[in-house]
This record gives sequence, structure tokens and C-alpha cells, in this order.
Amino acid sequence: MDEDKKKEQETDWVDQLLRDVAREAEEPAPAPEVPADPEPAPPPPPQKPRSRPAPPPKKPKKRRPKRVRVRRVGIAYSLIYIAAALVLCGAATVFCLRAAADVLAINQPDMAVEIEVPEGTDLEEYSHILKDAGVIQFPWMFQIVAQYEGMGEIAAGTFVVNRNMGYTSLMDAVEKSDQPRQTVTVTIPEGLTINEIADLMEENGVCSASDFIRDVNATDFGYDFEEEIPQDENIYYSLEGYLFPDTYEFYTNDSALNVINRLMSNFESKIEGVRAQIEQSGMSLHEVLTLASIIQAEAPDEENMALVSSVYHNRLNNPAEFPRLECDPTRNYANEVVSDSAAAGSQQAADEYNTYVSEGLPPGPINNPGMAAINAALNPAESNYYFFCSNLTTRQFYYAETLAEHEQNLTRAHLR
Repeated sequence: MDEDKKKEQETDWVDQLLRDVAREAEEPAPAPEVPADPEPAPPPPPQKPRSRPAPPPKKPKKRRPKRVRVRRVGIAYSLIYIAAALVLCGAATVFCLRAAADVLAINQPDMAVEIEVPEGTDLEEYSHILKDAGVIQFPWMFQIVAQYEGMGEIAAGTFVVNRNMGYTSLMDAVEKSDQPRQTVTVTIPEGLTINEIADLMEENGVCSASDFIRDVNATDFGYDFEEEIPQDENIYYSLEGYLFPDTYEFYTNDSALNVINRLMSNFESKIEGVRAQIEQSGMSLHEVLTLASIIQAEAPDEENMALVSSVYHNRLNNPAEFPRLECDPTRNYANEVVSDSAAAGSQQAADEYNTYVSEGLPPGPINNPGMAAINAALNPAESNYYFFCSNLTTRQFYYAETLAEHEQNLTRAHLR
């Protein structure tokens, strides 16, 4: 019993202690004491102002440059800009190269072109004539260059120019001279070689022989028959045989292109009359002219031309027994014209022209034959002759079917 009371008293004591602690916690804390204000300090005695030097002027502040914000574009746009610039530069370069090539006729084909210049043609009209003929590309540029060079009055007429002529040469080709043009009549005998025709032109003041040889050897004149000339490297002059012998009236101091074109134009008109016969002959135009040139060099008249033609036709038709024509004029042409050339392979070409060495016809004509020789080549006489010779003094001809008869004829002709 006493122990229970004792426990109750201890419990009450603890409860009382807890209640006291809770009550103290709920009561507000007392405010802190504020000390009384101290007495104000006496003001300091006034001081005598002292003189001070004026402060240095302040340096103006440097303004920083305003930063410009650069707009950044993507790499794709940059590549587009670069590509566009390169395209423009490339186009400008191509145009400049084309313009220079047109002015100087660089890399242009060696092709003759015939142009017609009407009376009263001015510079602008002439430039368009050249453009329409395929000689130049830029008429406006030709006009600028011609005005700068001081091109004179343009002459009327038919002119032959070359596509490889520069602007200056094209101006000179049609510029009217202060002196009236003189003409000269020139007869080109049948059977002359190109070299001999060139010398004849120079002797008559028509054009220089060197210009004639240069232009005849390389220029394409655009005639259809030129396409029938074989592309054989052994042909010495491709136009040998195609310059028709005749009587012409030329201007003095003319261009070689004009002269050659006249001869070829005449040949074209003449050969049209025997085109059907050439097709029926079984020979090409080039072969007919080659044989005709040999006949022209051998025979002086139409009767002997037909007989000489029969000799060569008989040999050509019997190559097993007569593989070579053995014609003296071909040997002369090989030695006097072809072998004298300094060109590489000239000796091989000379051997091809020499019918004592090569078989059959030579690569091309050995001169420029007339219509009589051409007709003889197409219409040989009927004979069984395989040999002929002639007296060099009397020009009498002797024909034979066998070698034995030919040996006798050589004695008769005083060739032995």
C-alpha cells in the first residue's frame, strides 16, 4: 500500500514539472532594455579653407566601336555564291576566247568561200554578209575593229575569202583601191603543172607564185568534185588535174584564192558535160583525169591521143602481162616535181608516180589536161597496140603490138 502511494507521489511530481515547463514556454519573453541616448558631441571648430590646385581635366573616355552583328549564313548559301561567281568568270573567259578566235581566225578550217558584195554595201551590211557565209561569228565586233582600223570604202563584186582569214585580211579583200583595177588576159596551155601555172600567174602580175602554191595545196574550195579526190598521202598536189586550162581575164594584183576559184569553177562546168561518160567508163573521175594527164603529156593531137589512150587501156586491162605503164612523163614528174620536195616521204611518193617503178596508174594527175585528152581517156581507139614511140623532131608516132615491132620502131624514130 505504501509503495503504491509512493509511486503515485513520484508520478504527480513529474506531471507537475512538465506542466511548469509548458507554461514557461507559452509566456512571451521580456523586451530588452534600451540604453538612454548619450549627450551630443560639440561641433568641430571651423577650419580655414586651404587653396587647392585645380584638378586635371578628365580624359574623354574612348568609345568602343559598335560591334556590328554579322549575319551568318549556312554553308550551302556560301557554296551557291562561289559557284555562281565561278560560272560568271568561266562564261566571261569563254566569250573572250571565242571573240579573240573570231578576230584572229584561230583554229578555223582552211576553206574558201565565195561572197557577193552588191554595189553600195556599207560596213554593217558587209559584216552580215560574212556572218551569213560562215566566215565570222560576231558582226558587231567586226564593225568595231573595222572602224578602229579605219577601213575604207567597200568595193562591189564577187570575192573569194577564206574562213581562216582574220578580220584585217577580210577588210583588205574587199577594200576599194584608189587606183583603178587593171586586167590582164592570160592563156593557160593544156598540160601545164600547178607549179608552171603558179609561175605564169606571177609573170603576168596576177598573184604571187608562192601564194598560189600555198592556197592550192591546202584550201578546200567547197566544190562537190573535191570529195571525189582520194585521201591518198602519196598525192603530191590534190588539185593537180583540176585546174582547167583556158584563156582567162584576171585582175592584176588579185588574190590567189580568186584565181584558183576561177580555174576550178571552169573545170566544174566543163566536166559536167562528160559526167555520164565517166560513170559508164567504169573509172572514177580521178582515174580519168590521171590517165588524161598522161595522154596530154604524150600526144600532140586528137588522133594520136585516141591511139595512145588505146595503148594504156590495153595495158591496164592486161596487168598480168603488162603490170607497168612505163610512161616517160610520169618519170619526169616524179623526178622534177615530187622528188624536189623537202617533205617527208617525198621519195616514196615519187616512186608511186614513176610508172617504171609502180604498177598501174600513178596516185594522181601529172598535169592539168584539156577536154581533148579527157575525151581520149574516155574514148580510146580500137587497137591491139601495147607500145608506141615518136620521133622527137618530126613528132611522128609509131605503134606496135609486140616488143619486137617496138624495137624496130625505136630505130625508125631515131631513138636508137
